[in-house]
Order: sequence, then structure tokens, then C-alpha cells
Amino acid sequence: MAERTFGWVQEAYTLDNLKNVVSVFVPDSSINRLLKTDKIPRLIQEEEKRDEFIKELDQEEIRIPYTHLKGKGTPKGYTRSNAPCSGIIQAVLPGQRKEYQSDWPADSFLRWAVSIGFLDYDRTSDECSISDLGRQYANAEAGSKEEEEVLKDALLSYPPVCRVLSLLMKEGHMTKFEIGARLGFIGEAGFTSIPQSMILEGLAAAQEKEEKTKLLQDTEGTSDKYVRTICSWLISVGWVRKTPKEIPGLYDHKEETEVIPQSYQLTLKGRTICNHITGVSRYKKVPKRVMWDMLATKAADREYLRNRRAHIISCLEKSPLTPLQIQEYLRQKGIEEEAETILDDIKSLENIGLQVQKTRDTYRITDEITGLLFPEAQSFLPVKSQVSILKDYLRSCLSHVDHKYLILLDLGFDGTSDRDYEIQTAQLLTAELSFLGGRLGDTRKPDVCIYYEDNGLIIDNKAYGKGYSLPIKQADEMYRYIEENKERSELLNPNCWWNIFDEGVKTFRFAFLSGEFTGGFKDRLNHISMRSGIKGAAVNSANLLIIAEQLKSGTMSYEEFFQLFDQNDEITVPHLSLQGGLIL
Repeated sequence: MAERTFGWVQEAYTLDNLKNVVSVFVPDSSINRLLKTDKIPRLIQEEEKRDEFIKELDQEEIRIPYTHLKGKGTPKGYTRSNAPCSGIIQAVLPGQRKEYQSDWPADSFLRWAVSIGFLDYDRTSDECSISDLGRQYANAEAGSKEEEEVLKDALLSYPPVCRVLSLLMKEGHMTKFEIGARLGFIGEAGFTSIPQSMILEGLAAAQEKEEKTKLLQDTEGTSDKYVRTICSWLISVGWVRKTPKEIPGLYDHKEETEVIPQSYQLTLKGRTICNHITGVSRYKKVPKRVMWDMLATKAADREYLRNRRAHIISCLEKSPLTPLQIQEYLRQKGIEEEAETILDDIKSLENIGLQVQKTRDTYRITDEITGLLFPEAQSFLPVKSQVSILKDYLRSCLSHVDHKYLILLDLGFDGTSDRDYEIQTAQLLTAELSFLGGRLGDTRKPDVCIYYEDNGLIIDNKAYGKGYSLPIKQADEMYRYIEENKERSELLNPNCWWNIFDEGVKTFRFAFLSGEFTGGFKDRLNHISMRSGIKGAAVNSANLLIIAEQLKSGTMSYEEFFQLFDQNDEITVPHLSLQGGLIL
């Protein structure tokens, strides 16, 4: 079974290109002929299956392997800018400096076409073909009423489009960060959003207009990218307009405002279209296309999560059920889950764009669901990962801390997500727990610094897939930060990162945060402490969340929080151990 991730789309914007991608599958259409007679013979080498591609495009019923459509990545010895054309859809999409695009945009457009129902995907054969709706779209005259109707049905069948439209209908004017924070699965890697407060802080601190522009262009989470992509479609069909949003500044209660250009509002046409989401009055409700693949993306046990969520959708589509009844339904399917996990999944299904009706203590999905098919033959029975088991336990513990911070467990083991790990740590500590300070995370700066009254903490986030051993080089780096904070001299470090602390902060400690600690990290903690005269500790993501719950619930004081970091060892909460699973 091929690994594909349908249902979530980035970096595919243009409807004209989408139509060309779909039209590839219409025998003898203009794009089909152009590919066979000109583009493929000219752009694709014989060793890259050129003749096989032409033969596939010449069939009466066109079915093409996904790999032939998407093409290959960048071969050894090439860069993305000069990599050869190796896929049919690459040849369809015009590049900026060449006639074709790389495999990433080709994959994005294919995912878009499959996700909104213009192309059918056969999971067993890993092939794509055109759907009836896709044929209507390809054959509809550009700008015609027929094309408009087909696009309406296709876009409204895609749940994340409905989520974005519904939020704009409710809230009026929203930035991509405000929408991104409410799109996707709760507390799960693959659905990150940059906190808007952090963007505003960066804008306020930026000295030049170019700095602000770069910040706004370069800083976004995965969910924020999905929002930007979806809104580009909705602008193209006239349902949404892009309107810069002015937001009050954060510093010193100044009456200055910051502007976020990537902000959106519904048009009058968009407001009318929203009636199709709920099916009010004379407006026909469009069935939702939910693909199994869209029910989890980056999580290590995504097949398990997809199965669990697909079963929840299946039972809630039939009748209203309580969490305990859903729990029993899942048990019959061989899935053991806690009620808190089920409730988070239901909330997440709303976050991806499904309509969920709550009546007393029962829930029901009021959408008609199409396209939700379990893989026919999974080579193994999907199992829940240790991280998911731990998340389930933590859900029952976290009654005061927002469950979105469960994402820290995923990020702590993801060696590619350092920035997101730092951002979410800073948000937990400042937005959720009222510490002052924030993320620094730049060259020659600690990742996060926080303080409360006269106590300060210097934090280094380390996301590692197999646990973090605290190498001596990174221990030396922490020692350097501690010394810079003592001396506070521009000669030592001209960026003066220590100014994040208030002048009244007198007692400092250091901390390392990771998914798990291994090896001789304790020796390095002692080494830092002996050299610097400052105490510190290591804490994993799960223990940090338990501590956060105790702090927010009032069972731990802020003074006691800081005292935890006096032990030059790993902070562990009773009854909780990640390495050996749960000890209850």
C-alpha cells in the first residue's frame, strides 16, 4: 500500500493550473494532446519513461500510476532549480524560470484534485483517474455558470474549506494565524500555528519595514499554510477577500497598531455560500468528502489515529451517541479509548470542518459523509504508539491546561521541529501559566526565557527522535548563556538577550526540555552547575505538562515551581514515566 497524504494541501493556488491537471485525464483534450505531441517528447528523457507516459495518456479510460504523475525528487548532482522533468504533472505546471515544476508542486496539485473529488485514487494500484465531477469541470467552459456550480460543489465538499468559511462567518475579519489556531487536530504534530501574539511582538520589535515583511512572509505554522492556500482558492471564486487587519500593539499599552496583511473577510457571495454548509432554508447541503488519509498526518501512529477517527465518524453519522456509547462502539472494533480522548477527537472533527450537533450529552455528525474508505488490506494491524498512550493518560490529568499543548509530546521527539517546539513551550509558559518572558530562539540566544517576580529560568529546547543525552558542546553553550546573563556586557554578546528579564529578577536557574533524556545528561547538568554556581534540571514534555496543570490548578506555587529546578537532575512527577510506559 502506497503512503499518500490526501486531504491537506499547501502551495497549490491557481484554478487554471488545477483545471489543466484534471484535463490531463480527458482523452484528446487540448492539454492531453499538448502533453503527448510536444511537452513530454521535449521535456522528458527516454530513460524517465517518456514513451510509457505518452502511451498512458493515449488510453480511452486514462488511469495513471501516481509516481508517473508526480515524478521524482531532485536527483543526485542536481538542485531543485535544474532537476530534470520526470513526471506528467510536472510538465503541466509552468515554472518561474523553466517550462515545468518540481515534484512537490505536482504532488500538491494532485492532492488538491483528489481531495475535492475531481480525481479518484485507487489505493490498491496507486493510480489516479478522473471522476464524473472532474469530467464536468474539465469540460465546462472557463467562466461559465456550469464551471461555477461544479467548483462550488467540489470546494464545499472539502471540510477545511467549510471550516474556514464558518469561522469567517462567525468572527467577521480574521488573520491566517487566528484561523490557523482553530484548524486541524488538537495537540497533534502536523497542525501547528504560530501564536499571533508572537507575531505582534516581532512586528513591534522590527526596526525596518523590510524586517516586518520578512517576518510575515517567513513565519507560519503548518495550519497557517493550509489557511493561506485555502483562502487563495476562496478569493479566486469570489467568496472571500483579502483585507489587511489592524491589531492593537502589545508593548507598554501604546496606542500603536500592527498590520497583518494576510487577513480575510467574507464577500456577500461568500455569506450566501455559507448557507450550503448548514443547509438552511432552500440551500442544498453539500455532502462532505472525508478521506481516511486526512484524519492524521505527521503522528508516528497515524494509521491507528486514522482508523479510530474514521470509526468515530462512521458511528456518529448514523445516530447521536454519548462518549460512553462511542467508547463501546470502538471497543467492538478492537479499539480501547478513554472518554477524554473521544471528546478531543469530536472537537477536532469540528476543527477540520465537520458539522457536529450536541444535544444534552450526545453528539451527532449532521453531514452526509462520502469517500471515507478504510484501506482494504493493511499489512499490519495499526497499533497505538507510546506517545499516544501517554497523551491519553495526560488528557485525564489536564483539566485546567488546554489540550492543544499535548503537541509538545510529538514535537519533543521530532528532530525537524525545533522552532515549533520552542514556540509551543513559550506559549504554554506565558499564555497559559502567566510567566513573563518568551521565545528568543535565535543565533547566540537561549531558546526560551521566563520569569515570575524575582525568579528567572533559562531554557534550552532539544527535540530528538531517540532521546537527548546533553552533549558537552551544548552543556558549554548553556554555561555561556549563564555567564553572559551574569556579566550582561555587550562585549560578550552584542544582542543583549538578557534584557528579556526584568531588573527585579535576581535568582536564576537553567533547564533543558526534551521528549526524553538518555545517557550521561545528569553528569553534564552537575558540570554546568559546578562551573556556574547556578542550579538547573532536565524535564521531559510530559512532566512539564503535569507541572503546568499543578501550577494552573493552584496545587503548586510559583516559588515551588522554580525550586523544582534546584536538583541538577531530571524532574519526574510520581506515577509518570515515558520510557517504560505508564506506571500507575
